[in-house]
Amino acid sequence: QVLVRKPIGIETAGSLNVLFSDKTGTITKGQLEVVEFFDGSVQDSYDTSSAIQEMLGLCIGRNTGAMFDDHGQVIGGNATDKALLNYLTQARFDALKAVEIEQAQQFNSANKYSAAQIQGKTYYKGAPERLLANATHYLDASGEKQPLDLSIINQKIDQLAEKSMRVLSFAYSESLLVENELPSDLVMVGFVGIRDDVRPEARQAIKEVQDARIQVVMITGDRKETAVAIAKDCGLIQKESDVALTSEELNKLSDEEVKELLPNIRVIARALPTDKSRMVRLTQELNLVCGMTGDGVNDAPALKRADVGFAMGSGTDVAKEVGDIVILDDNFKSIESAILYGRTIYNNIQKFIKFQLTINVAAVAVCAIVPFLGMEQPLGVTHILWINLIMDGLGALALGAEPALRTYMQERPKSRTENIISRSMMGQILGAGAYITAMSLIFLQHPFFTELFDSIGHYLSDTHLTAYFSLFVLIAVFNGFNIRSNSLNLFVHLEENPGFVKVMGSIMAVQVVLTFVGGKMFSCTPLTIEQWGIILVLAFTIIPVDLLRKYILQLLNSKNENIIVLDVQSQGNNYENEKNVLEFDR
Repeated sequence: QVLVRKPIGIETAGSLNVLFSDKTGTITKGQLEVVEFFDGSVQDSYDTSSAIQEMLGLCIGRNTGAMFDDHGQVIGGNATDKALLNYLTQARFDALKAVEIEQAQQFNSANKYSAAQIQGKTYYKGAPERLLANATHYLDASGEKQPLDLSIINQKIDQLAEKSMRVLSFAYSESLLVENELPSDLVMVGFVGIRDDVRPEARQAIKEVQDARIQVVMITGDRKETAVAIAKDCGLIQKESDVALTSEELNKLSDEEVKELLPNIRVIARALPTDKSRMVRLTQELNLVCGMTGDGVNDAPALKRADVGFAMGSGTDVAKEVGDIVILDDNFKSIESAILYGRTIYNNIQKFIKFQLTINVAAVAVCAIVPFLGMEQPLGVTHILWINLIMDGLGALALGAEPALRTYMQERPKSRTENIISRSMMGQILGAGAYITAMSLIFLQHPFFTELFDSIGHYLSDTHLTAYFSLFVLIAVFNGFNIRSNSLNLFVHLEENPGFVKVMGSIMAVQVVLTFVGGKMFSCTPLTIEQWGIILVLAFTIIPVDLLRKYILQLLNSKNENIIVLDVQSQGNNYENEKNVLEFDR
């Protein structure tokens, strides 16, 4: 569900520090739905009472401007009517079609209710404050009338309002319908809470993005109370220090005040398009990488200015044109996927660089040192061409398809100024390169190998040159397994990248064939089984050497973490602070 329009967009997505996200349709479902029902006793008795079900069916199914089409989709009416019909279900709606409506009154903003007269009774649907004002009883689960306690109902309505729900009420009367007048004998059938609910997958996606050290800020046109309720529900607001602002409050603050407050901002309500552009500008002035979502024409400037512009699939063509990435399903989960794959691409590029530079460093070092030892160059032009083909094209095929790992979402975002070759990468490249260089010089000069491959003094026989050429290629192949993962388990997630094994296996097979058919072009000659065995053993030694390096690093990291934990505990900080310090250290 992620359409990448500009390749730089998906790569940059992995380095986001701040993500400004729309609410409607991205964090929420983008459609109203009934999420709660209760009767006059503030109990959910809809499923247990056939009387309430029957009355509610008439209040909704025969008192609406919407209907189901042949495909089961609700058409006509407003968003509220559609939500109510979906709650009623098509089967119950179809069962009520035979019920004749004697008289009806459509909803209007002045009355705040609609009504339908059926078989001498009138059924109402409207705002609670309007219907409750003329009600004295409610219908209980057994179908009997009970005295109405307005205080507990109003308390319940207030509680739902805090959860960003809009409450709608239903009632009936024994009186006939009178235009624009409510009778005084209303009996409350029940109440429903309607809300544009949070996507279930968005809660987990937001948590994963936050765990990736990315600050998520929800930007919405809703009122502040509604926005805060949604933000709490989806996990954006969790602490007292988390800040929610309206557009008016935001514009009263200077740029410097906003920058100071920015790390704590979680919600911007009643937002204007200009607020989006301003927040992008201020974030970038702090040297942070920011992403912005949008779907309208007015969002285009902010999408274009952001480091990564996420245009919504249901949005305007203008927004899609300026966006770097189009989220086809408008879902926050897909934004999280874009971030994950952005980080995967970055990590795979780093793996490819390590794979390439390790062998290049060794090749350059060997070619630079052997003349000082009075030896001829062990690698010819055709040898180096084949090695470069392995390092470039085949290496990219093998490592470029490494899977997207959830562990990448636990890494910190990359800085704008950060070198793609990190210190740990440089250590691995130089360490492995030095080992390969040392092994090469020993292989080329030690009497055991010169005698084994029929070399005389500093003159390398064709057999010795072929053996060294094969050794160099096989070391590159085995080192590829070292580079795939920082884990001590070299085969972790290997089944998710079968192409890696195929490419490396193909390289080894071609290398063996070259010793038989390479001839003068590759200065190759066939090797014996014993000679191949020695080459394989020597090439394989690159694996335990690198495993030792990884093990030592893990011990050092574990020791540093223990020191930090002890230091934090000595200062009397709580567990959350300990965890934050450890994450920062990693």
